[in-house]
Amino acid sequence: MLQGILTLLLFQFVGECCAKLFVLNIPGPIIGMVLLLLFLLFRKSSFNALDVTVSWLLRYLPLFIIPAASGIITQIDTISKEAVAILSSLIVGTFLALAFSAKLIDVLISRKEKTHES
Repeated sequence: MLQGILTLLLFQFVGECCAKLFVLNIPGPIIGMVLLLLFLLFRKSSFNALDVTVSWLLRYLPLFIIPAASGIITQIDTISKEAVAILSSLIVGTFLALAFSAKLIDVLISRKEKTHES
């Protein structure tokens, strides 16, 4: 498991270095995550130490949400002032996501049907 954690930290470190070196507006952990994805795609096989570590981290994922929830509670005044904007953006965003997902599924199903006909 230590090897998996070190792998995750190494990719986060490389991402941070890239963000600082190239003065990017993208956070370093995001760059590291993309680099890890590329590494795993090119490897084309499972990385056992990483699998064990990730499954362990996913088991405790709800604990990582607690600080965000407490941060929201501390900003209740701002949230109450901007409630209309927040609710309207949530509703519009939900309908846009549903419409996009429905259209994407429709396109994928029609493409699959065309390949089966050929």
